[in-house]
Amino acid sequence: MLTSQFITPPPGHPLVDWLARFPDPLELFDRGLGELLDAGGEEVAGQVHATATLSGQVAIGAGSRVHAHVHIEGPVVIGRNVSIRPHAIVRPHTYLGDGCVVGHGADIKHAICLDGSKLADGVFVGDSLLGFGARVGSGVITANRRFDQRQVMLAGPDGAVPTGLDFFSAIIGDYARIGANAVLCPGTVVGPYTWVGPGVVLRGHYGPDLLILAKQALDIRAKARTELGSGAGGYEVV
Repeated sequence: MLTSQFITPPPGHPLVDWLARFPDPLELFDRGLGELLDAGGEEVAGQVHATATLSGQVAIGAGSRVHAHVHIEGPVVIGRNVSIRPHAIVRPHTYLGDGCVVGHGADIKHAICLDGSKLADGVFVGDSLLGFGARVGSGVITANRRFDQRQVMLAGPDGAVPTGLDFFSAIIGDYARIGANAVLCPGTVVGPYTWVGPGVVLRGHYGPDLLILAKQALDIRAKARTELGSGAGGYEVV
């Protein structure tokens, strides 16, 4: 499994050479992320709201905006023209490329999110690798630890690949889309330009250019009409 199967930088992009040095996506997630964070420095060139809190080594590029009550704990590198919406949390060892958006109340931890990634309101994206232009819908969870707390196995096209990691969630390729309230189990791989529908629970390896939807069986029956209290003046009893 090669990094180039999931991530293809635009010609002339400043990360072209860096990506070429890490053909193994797990090595990219480990040493590659470390290099990005080390090179990021601590300059805050963007706009940071007075109620936002920054701690540790944090770099924020020009044109970026950190909204009210955001908490950022470094080491974190935030590129140019990034928007981090109110009450989001960006935890250590996170890289957000140029033009990324982090939604209201999102929780991002130990992740590479390349240019143009969009992470909607209320998501948890932890221990993950997101390609260029990847989109993660509201309420998505990238689960990053197994129930049995054993090492995470990365789903490869020819079988599971040991990661050596207790915490790892997903690789999401360029321009893939993950629908609202989907869950990606530890070690899941989603290929570039693949769309995952809302509410899907996904585990395994999925190639490029797929549409993945969940089938839902509805139980619909008649019921008696009940007039409920308004709850005015007190707590409504349910």
